[in-house]
Amino acid sequence: MKITLTNTFFILSLVILTVGYILPIYVMFVTSLKTPLEITQRTYLIPGEPLQFQNYIRAFELTFPSLINSSIITISVTAISTFIGGLNGYFLSRYKSKLTKVLFILIVIGLFIPYQVILIPLVQIMAATKLALTYLGLILSYIILNVPLASTLMGTFFFSIPRELEESAEVDGASRIGIFFKIISPIAAPAYASTSIIIFTQVWNEFLLALTLSTPYTTPITVKLAEIKGSYVALYNLQMAAALLSTMVPLLLFLFLGKYFVRGILAGALKG
Repeated sequence: MKITLTNTFFILSLVILTVGYILPIYVMFVTSLKTPLEITQRTYLIPGEPLQFQNYIRAFELTFPSLINSSIITISVTAISTFIGGLNGYFLSRYKSKLTKVLFILIVIGLFIPYQVILIPLVQIMAATKLALTYLGLILSYIILNVPLASTLMGTFFFSIPRELEESAEVDGASRIGIFFKIISPIAAPAYASTSIIIFTQVWNEFLLALTLSTPYTTPITVKLAEIKGSYVALYNLQMAAALLSTMVPLLLFLFLGKYFVRGILAGALKG
């Protein structure tokens, strides 16, 4: 590759951005292996001696119930939101009428409204239906917030699928439902994967709604991470260890479905 001023600028920019992104993670990792006394010395980049690997065992014991709670909530929300989003997206991409235009506008409004705006009405609805402080209340709340995003992402992908495929299936006598589940859905696997990763990550990392609607028995990992620090003594080593452990689940999901992620995003974006 010919070295030019432009290439040098881009390489330096990438190096600076990479260091800026990795440095906080490195500080988290180093802090997670220190004692509280070593942390007070403010040598953030220097590992302590000896390394306190037992912090991870203690952090896992403290967060295990919350990891289970977050897994139940996040997997349920991701599966249901992606399924409903697929149906909505297919309907909006294939049927052209005034109704679909109105529905599309409503979905876009739902997509861009900050969820903090509807937090109080949402909590009041959950309280009125006696679903507040339950798994079901949290799951339904997250589904309401994430279906617009799933519908938009899936609908964008369905626009890129040629209609000739469906017309050929209709000639062979296939029903609309059969076409969706047997022909369109398998083709849309990259879009389902990328949508699942985005929604899973959003729900897994969400804090405010989880803090409002959870109980000590349904506490998600984000709320637990805030509690671990402690009220009287700041145990940042345990908090950093727990935070790194909590990233393992979404990271594993991304590694498992990552090969579909970019393909699913680009498929809708490249539609001419």
